Amino acid sequence: MAPSEHRIVGFDGLRALAFLMVFVSHKAPSPRTEALGTAGVWLFFVLSGFLIVRILAAARSAVEAGASTPLGSLGLFYRNRIARIVPVYYAFLLVLYTVRPGDPSSLGTAAFECATWFYVTNVYIAQNGWGTELGHLWSLAVEQQFYLLFAPAALLLPRRHLDALCWILVGASVVMHGALWLAGAGPTRFDVDTLANLGLIALGGLAGLRARPLPGWLAQDWALAGVLILFLTLPLAVAPTGWWLILGRLSGILAALLLLQVIQAREGRAVALLEIPWLRRIGVISYAAYLFHVPLHAERVLALVGLDRAAPRSVSMALDLLLTLLLAEMSWRLLERPARRLLRAPRRRVGASALISP
Repeated sequence: MAPSEHRIVGFDGLRALAFLMVFVSHKAPSPRTEALGTAGVWLFFVLSGFLIVRILAAARSAVEAGASTPLGSLGLFYRNRIARIVPVYYAFLLVLYTVRPGDPSSLGTAAFECATWFYVTNVYIAQNGWGTELGHLWSLAVEQQFYLLFAPAALLLPRRHLDALCWILVGASVVMHGALWLAGAGPTRFDVDTLANLGLIALGGLAGLRARPLPGWLAQDWALAGVLILFLTLPLAVAPTGWWLILGRLSGILAALLLLQVIQAREGRAVALLEIPWLRRIGVISYAAYLFHVPLHAERVLALVGLDRAAPRSVSMALDLLLTLLLAEMSWRLLERPARRLLRAPRRRVGASALISP
């Protein structure tokens, strides 16, 4: 698709970056890479908030223009979210829980399985710990909970209050961090708590609602590169201190700033790097790639054809990445794109410029 109102230049490159950060954290775990992966998830949250809040803002504007009703807009919003997220998610769960590859215990308990089907994985993990290869599904649970909580409020309140609604979520997230810290909560609770993470989605929403451009110097290539480098190195530097999960979500501000820079500097050389075709393609298929990558082990696949020799970590990581991307591409072509065409509501003319497909 050529650059148009339906695609933000550089956006898929940021998605790809977020996925690769998470991938490295799971395939080469260490305190630093795990912090890097957490920052990747937070970047996903900011990107999602940017798109979703813009979509809801356009829908509310349509309501105020008399082109729709709050209930009708809410139904269309949920229909489109289901078309984008649900088919591949449940297909993934169905295959895993039917085939149960490798060690069956790696998929978690029956209670955990139930949590995955109902998008409350993060609640289960907060109470019981990780103990499964499917722990990464917690972030998808947080997103779904955001849709359930935020969308009705956004479509019932006047459009002019949407900024305030986002700021309330940011403030609630800060308060929750303080409450968890005072209660002596462990790192897992800090990681997966819904309210602690909703502030990041709201930060992305505030970026999506921003009407004024950034100061010119912040849209320069050197400034964009500086913010990106700071965003990537901050978790690596802070991770050894043990404070990353408690204070690290402040990096969401950097993620939101980076997104605004990419949008404003879309003709710059830095954004052109995010538009490299292979990187952009990873961003397009990043949802399925995120779903698949943790329980997918290329060595197990090779063992099925008699190639069961252990490979160096760098080789096994490269094979895992290749296999993940191949399956994600197949998922996009054979399942996700057809499901979206079949299930999505038709685009409306009102506010079409904001209805960008995430």
